[in-house]
Amino acid sequence: MELHGGNIYKLAREKGIEKILDYSANINPFGLPESLKKSVAENFHVFEKYPDPEYVELREVLARHNGMECDNIIVGNGATEIIFLYMKMLNPKKALVVNPTFVEYERALMQTACQVDHFQLKEEEGFILDKNRLREELKKGYDLLVICNPNNPTGRFIPRDEMEEVAIIARESGTSLMVDEAFIEFVEGNYSESIAHLKDPNIFVVRALTKFFAIPGIRLGFAICHNSDIMRKIQGKREPWTVNALAELTAKVVLDDREYIEKSENWIKTEKKWMYEELTKGSNIKTYKTETNFILVRLTGKSDSKILREKLIEDGILIRDCSNFPYLDEKYIRLAIKDHKNNQYVVERVVARTNENG
Repeated sequence: MELHGGNIYKLAREKGIEKILDYSANINPFGLPESLKKSVAENFHVFEKYPDPEYVELREVLARHNGMECDNIIVGNGATEIIFLYMKMLNPKKALVVNPTFVEYERALMQTACQVDHFQLKEEEGFILDKNRLREELKKGYDLLVICNPNNPTGRFIPRDEMEEVAIIARESGTSLMVDEAFIEFVEGNYSESIAHLKDPNIFVVRALTKFFAIPGIRLGFAICHNSDIMRKIQGKREPWTVNALAELTAKVVLDDREYIEKSENWIKTEKKWMYEELTKGSNIKTYKTETNFILVRLTGKSDSKILREKLIEDGILIRDCSNFPYLDEKYIRLAIKDHKNNQYVVERVVARTNENG
């Protein structure tokens, strides 16, 4: 079972398939911004020297873009490195992870010998976080609460005002709060809806440029934190130069590309609505509303996720089998949202394949 989407390399090795529509990875279909391609071609000289080990210019760019101070930003080799560093630094004995969600939170916690408990987002409640139930659970005593917002794979987003309530619940229970906002750029209002604006020293916010700017091969993540002690400890544990010169150049260029950003925001606003409405027409599937660039689907007929995945590979489509997410099973799949032409084909094939066996 794949832990993540996007493993097209394994598909090529095992099945000899070199070309496929990858709907298992949630990447902006516009691809690399042209501004970045041009900038890389003009700046090969940056590869001839070490990056600044303190990444001052990079952190200043990220701070300005997010309305923060440079001292509140820490960068890493993708959001995953930041997550693992934070868990190692915090060294919690007992953590609560809101599930179903990204598997790397639990993997990072397990490396610290932490007891990991799951807080279930229930399907019958639309995968919406029940704050009253969360408050009662946190009374059991946890060192850390982990929330992905918007959540992967459910696509649900907790608005800022509600997240502020969650932050209060966590603080009053003596629980640190880590919020992964890797997909927040796809949410309407995006950064204005971020919990980072609360500037609460109890909150650690993780971000990534990977999804929105279509740069999964350029590993760049960062965190926003208003706790100087935490920042100092993380800096003390990290290895030097984990962010390379290409990643540093990328951030400086793409965050200023307003044309690309606005085009992408307009695309996701339109396409996620269209794709949700079209999928709901399928008679053997249930589709959940999404506020980001992927859609969770439950198979209500005789199909299961593994069989459907294999059938869709025959159609040149790779989907995410969600049966390895906690609280999900072989009835759940996740579909990325891509360009309209390919979305039309994928929706047609998903509906057709799920109708084959009733």
